[in-house]
Amino acid sequence: MERVVPIRRFASWVIDSLIFFAAGAGMLYVIHQLDLLVGIGGGRSVSFDLHELLVIQAPLSLLLTYALWLFVIVKFGPPGRRLTFTEVRCRRGGAAGRPRKLIRAVAKILLHLSLVGFVIDAVFILRDTTERRSIPDILAGTVISPRRR
Repeated sequence: MERVVPIRRFASWVIDSLIFFAAGAGMLYVIHQLDLLVGIGGGRSVSFDLHELLVIQAPLSLLLTYALWLFVIVKFGPPGRRLTFTEVRCRRGGAAGRPRKLIRAVAKILLHLSLVGFVIDAVFILRDTTERRSIPDILAGTVISPRRR
């Protein structure tokens, strides 16, 4: 199996992160506008309530963004992988099916909820010099490889 150049994997991660944060910011904006329109948090015309933002709007937008992101990853694959011409495959060869992609995506989401999990995952990728497998890759039995054309 061919190895992926680490810069391609990093570029894929950067692209996915930027898209995820943009989607999250967009989701937060929509939720904030709905709150102003419908009055989820009291219906004030201008709301600078930090408690409302941190307790209602941010967790809701994060939950919806993760749900959307999980759907996109399982259904279509991460956009960064498509743009860097890499794909998730089974370690023993063959395409990774939806169950493996779902296990990998859920593990990655759970790991990246905290900075500690994010750093530990990065250390695993840097430690494995042959396949550059992360913790979600190990759990799902997958590897990142160049896309077959």
